[in-house]
Amino acid sequence: MTAKEITNDVKAEVNKQLERLGTLRDEVKLHLHLASLDVKQEWNDKLEPRIHQAQETALDASEASKTAVHELVSHLEGFVAKLRPGSQKS
Repeated sequence: MTAKEITNDVKAEVNKQLERLGTLRDEVKLHLHLASLDVKQEWNDKLEPRIHQAQETALDASEASKTAVHELVSHLEGFVAKLRPGSQKS
């Protein structure tokens, strides 16, 4: 595999993860109105700013940006799980 092919693969994976971030962000916003104040603060202070940062970081399409976006997607999936009806809120 050439360096260009690797770069293209990384870009494709980053773009896929950014689309997932957008979907998760939309789901959070849908559920947020029913969430506790602590959950809303976590979203406003910690998670939403990280989404914007990840989008900016992803522009360089490096292995590091791929890892950072993937980690944020995983964290956001856990956050969304807490917001879904019937989940255990902590």
